Amino acid sequence: MDKNSHRLLFLLTGFLIASSLFGQTEWTLDQCISYAQEHNIKIKQLELSVDLAQNNFLQSKLDPLPSINGGVGHTYRFGRSVDPLTYEFTTQNTVGSAFYARSGLDLFKGFQKIYSIKKGRLELDKKLADLDRARNDLALTITRYFLEVMYNQDMLVIAGNQLEISGHQLAQTQILVNAGSLPAGDVLEIESQIAYDELILVNTQNQLDLSFLDLSQLLDIENPENFSILRPDFSNFELSHQAEDPVMVYNQALKTLPRVRFAELAVLSSERDLKIANSHLSPSLYMTSTFGSGYSDQIMDIISGQVMPFYDQIQFASTSSISFSLSIPVFNSWSNRINIKNARLAVLNSQYELELTRNQLRKEIQLAAADARAAMKRFQASNKSSLSLERSFNYTEKKYNLGALTSLDYIIAKNKLVKARSELLQAKYGYIFNSKILDFYNGIPFI
Repeated sequence: MDKNSHRLLFLLTGFLIASSLFGQTEWTLDQCISYAQEHNIKIKQLELSVDLAQNNFLQSKLDPLPSINGGVGHTYRFGRSVDPLTYEFTTQNTVGSAFYARSGLDLFKGFQKIYSIKKGRLELDKKLADLDRARNDLALTITRYFLEVMYNQDMLVIAGNQLEISGHQLAQTQILVNAGSLPAGDVLEIESQIAYDELILVNTQNQLDLSFLDLSQLLDIENPENFSILRPDFSNFELSHQAEDPVMVYNQALKTLPRVRFAELAVLSSERDLKIANSHLSPSLYMTSTFGSGYSDQIMDIISGQVMPFYDQIQFASTSSISFSLSIPVFNSWSNRINIKNARLAVLNSQYELELTRNQLRKEIQLAAADARAAMKRFQASNKSSLSLERSFNYTEKKYNLGALTSLDYIIAKNKLVKARSELLQAKYGYIFNSKILDFYNGIPFI
């Protein structure tokens, strides 16, 4: 075995070992998506916002309940004071206590409480829709990164195969040169091609390492050096989206996409804000009920002449009342009117935002469908080109081994085949990703 063969064997062995290290922990696409959705910090923050909206919604449902509070006071009087019985000044030291309980209830406030409850429900639904949107976006991003890793893995296989072919061809070229069928310069040409193939292999391995790193960082994995993927079988994937109708996809997306749901809920929420603003023009009726009592060491029992017992005083001095208050808004510097106008503007803006979301979605789906069709056509064309160049290269290789062609002809044919295989891979994974996008718009889950 010559020096070049030893170098080639060492290089390929090194890349095989490096590739095997990534196989220590294999992740499927479903596992990557599930893990990311569970551990992603932004997702966790949105989950907290959902919890906060849930608490606010609960608070809005509890607001119509009456408010109840109570209090107690204890007083020591020294020196000159007023006798609580005779209302005359006295110099006796006195001790007294007072107790009270008060309850308040909004009987009518322009239906503000009801509107607030409904708005709280809408805000909770908005947060849930926003959380679903973030999860879907993350799943789509992970799918793209996952496919990029697969693409670079396949490219590494192609680069390794080409280097191996060049190595074998170097040995064959040396035989032909020794036999006088080819000039000695052809060996140098093949050696130059081997050096180029080695560079391509190194660059491809680097791209694969970077794609693994990008995916692992997106997942927030602490030890990316032990991270690898379990490849799904795309060997027999079908061209299922070549006749996808953008209108049908759009109609389905309107029903399933969280961002559309979010925009629709935003309109309803702004309309609820308008009703709340209008309710401030309505009169409000408030009821208050109170109960109170007290104790003093200066209150005497008429019969015994002694200080009236505590429990007797509480009963004797107890008082209760119910009051109603009606508030009618007359003038508050036009603030209510201005708030209503602002609420109407907010409703109009949310309607525009919904329309903008729908229009943007329609354009995205039209583009995705066009990209899927174009990717399908590129794959079909690339597949034909690759098969044709495969046959052409085999013919060229046979003629070269017979000494009928120069090394330059052989290298040109080989590089054309490599380019065709690379373009086929690009078209394949481009179509797969665009198909995933259309599935996403159709409401088909990633996992």
